[in-house]
Amino acid sequence: MVISTARVGRVGVIGDVHCESETLSRVLDALESMDVDAVLCVGDLVDGPGDADAALAVLEERDVQCVAGNHERWFLDGERRDVADATESVNARSEAFLRGLPPLRFYETAAGRALLCHGVGSDDEAWLRPDTRGYALQDIPTLRELMLDDAIQFMIGGHTHERMVRVFPGLTVVNAGTIHRKDEQTFTVIDFDAMKVSFHSAAEPTLGNLIEEVDLPPPDPTD
Repeated sequence: MVISTARVGRVGVIGDVHCESETLSRVLDALESMDVDAVLCVGDLVDGPGDADAALAVLEERDVQCVAGNHERWFLDGERRDVADATESVNARSEAFLRGLPPLRFYETAAGRALLCHGVGSDDEAWLRPDTRGYALQDIPTLRELMLDDAIQFMIGGHTHERMVRVFPGLTVVNAGTIHRKDEQTFTVIDFDAMKVSFHSAAEPTLGNLIEEVDLPPPDPTD
């Protein structure tokens, strides 16, 4: 299932959640004052140290536009239940929410079409990091597919828990990071009108503080 939505100019993006319901609520409160058109989430909502049902209820009640990550797939299929802080069960409302999540969402922007996913496109376990180079890049076929897809100019993802902006031929990639307490806790604002990306602290003592603002470059030309 793929969901298309209306055009957006400025969006808040929440990275991998991993049951961090309290941090999630604080981040959403912070985004309310940041003049965003919508709040997006890259998935990996379950399997974490917090309360899965509480986190999923917050996402649903506050109309956060989510995609499914590999942890949702694993949970629903009963796989990899040996991962750290595995979610053992959720209530019926939470399960219905998880089963209704699409793997991909598309957004129209002033700078082109943006894809929201978890890993890289349809591969929810693809590892694209700031230092991924050479053969490791060639080992991500979905990245190549997106680079060659003239209908998609931007990809918003997560999975690695590492915030970044990277430019490829035909595709600019933004990784929103994560709010998981074991890593740098961040959230992201992408302004497609101003062509800027700002990364903000999601940690309680410094919530909302600007960590870094960088340009959102258009994709490099393809050969």
